[in-house]
Amino acid sequence: MRDHVSLKSMGRGSRVAPLVVLVLLLSAALVAGCGSSDSSTGSEGSSGGGGGGAEANVAHAEEMIAEHTPIQKFKPPGPAFDASKAAGKTVMVLPVSSNVPFNVLTGKAMEEALKPLGVNVTTYTNQGQPSQWQQGMSTAISSKVDAIAAIGFDPQSVAPQIKEAKEAGIPFVEDHFLDAEHPNPAGYEDVAARIPAPYIEAGKLSAAWAIAETKGDANAVLVTSKDLLSAGDVLRGIEEEFEADCPDCEYTVVNVPFNDWASKMQTAVQSALTQNPDANYVIPVFDGMVQFAAPAVTSAGAGSRVKIASYNATPSVLGMMQEGEIISMDSGESYDWLGWGLADQMLRVMTGTKPVASENIPLRVFEKENVAEAGEPPAVNKGYGNAYEAGYEKLWGGK
Repeated sequence: MRDHVSLKSMGRGSRVAPLVVLVLLLSAALVAGCGSSDSSTGSEGSSGGGGGGAEANVAHAEEMIAEHTPIQKFKPPGPAFDASKAAGKTVMVLPVSSNVPFNVLTGKAMEEALKPLGVNVTTYTNQGQPSQWQQGMSTAISSKVDAIAAIGFDPQSVAPQIKEAKEAGIPFVEDHFLDAEHPNPAGYEDVAARIPAPYIEAGKLSAAWAIAETKGDANAVLVTSKDLLSAGDVLRGIEEEFEADCPDCEYTVVNVPFNDWASKMQTAVQSALTQNPDANYVIPVFDGMVQFAAPAVTSAGAGSRVKIASYNATPSVLGMMQEGEIISMDSGESYDWLGWGLADQMLRVMTGTKPVASENIPLRVFEKENVAEAGEPPAVNKGYGNAYEAGYEKLWGGK
């Protein structure tokens, strides 16, 4: 029998700590974001139930989902500037791993955005080893590039090299590692600019979907990996949304370390569902977990009552949504849009323009009614529109 704790009595300090199909974002977070030495697998506790009978704000949850369901408009991240000043300069792309599609696709989109402006892009190929990142940094410095774009890994792993680059007048830009609200870890002092990931917002959307779909009666199994800092940010968003709009909703947190996904996740989720016959949602923080969580729902005999909501909008998971009923929502970002956003930040630092706090890369919610817009079968970058191209080109022309 599970212990039930009111969200209000838990307080913020009790929050659980802070891309196989989706190595994408998660691989980046894994190699860089070891935020906990706890390698446990299983239930971490539950919340909700007995919270004083507070009424769920289903309308607000529905508004959040409705806001993110259409193709999103371009929102300028900052003032316009003359990007032509960057012509002839060189950017080195240092990905967390050249085997991670997210890194490759984002880097290529950035290169395509910069090419018409006369900016050269070179990529340091690596297999995700910290020693290779350090060598890549040394290569960038000795090659006297004009800026370094690091996609998906923790700057702490190359802190001495970032300092050396800064002293050589080479700005270092970190892309898509932590949420904007996540405090900068030690080692960020010499980072010229960040492009934060919308992890907390993504978590809030997953929880809002469960609240809206259950009309304020969500009883969820949240699946996280405490060894990933990014997973902690998404989990924070989920818990904050439950606290804000459905304090009496219940949830159990299941922790499965990244390296145990294939071997232990299905069993852990199935066990949680068996122990809680009232559960009606499974919310994995990243949809790379869905390939293990979905079979767990079926094995637990819960396919008729339990749905899944997650984040990343991986084409394979959107395909599962199109083919079945278990996956009900998956939010995500356009990699091309992300690449153009990275190009914008790189242009700003290379032209002496003040970096922006966020590139405003939007999340879009995919569900049964609009998932066909992602393609049949779904494909990377489909379903997001291309408003960002004209939007950035206008900014870069100083307009």
